[in-house]
Amino acid sequence: MKLKDALDNYYFHSGKTSELVRQLGIAGIAVIWLFRFEVQGAPKIPEQLFWPLMLIVVGLACDLLQYSVATWVWQVFIRHKEMAGVSHEEEFLAPEKINRLALVFFWVKVAVIVWAYILLFLYLARTIF
Repeated sequence: MKLKDALDNYYFHSGKTSELVRQLGIAGIAVIWLFRFEVQGAPKIPEQLFWPLMLIVVGLACDLLQYSVATWVWQVFIRHKEMAGVSHEEEFLAPEKINRLALVFFWVKVAVIVWAYILLFLYLARTIF
């Protein structure tokens, strides 16, 4: 196996994970919305669904932050290289730390969506069974 093959696998799986996190986040909000009720004409959700909803919102926010931070970091890095006179065809290595903050947001979003779904599953299990 070549490093390029390993990177291709990494990019595929991390991209798919991000895609699934987004879909699960939106689906989780939809499921929570199904359990809403009205109090004096305003929609409310059961108290037990507050934390799953907040975790989903945090997960989706981390998804946005992951890509926004990575975009900004890479933009600054590229601009730095351009200012240093590096041509578009020249080979160079990126610093090892360049994706560190984006990876933090990646793993946080995965963890909070999983946590939200555990809480959502427990609520559904108590409510339905």
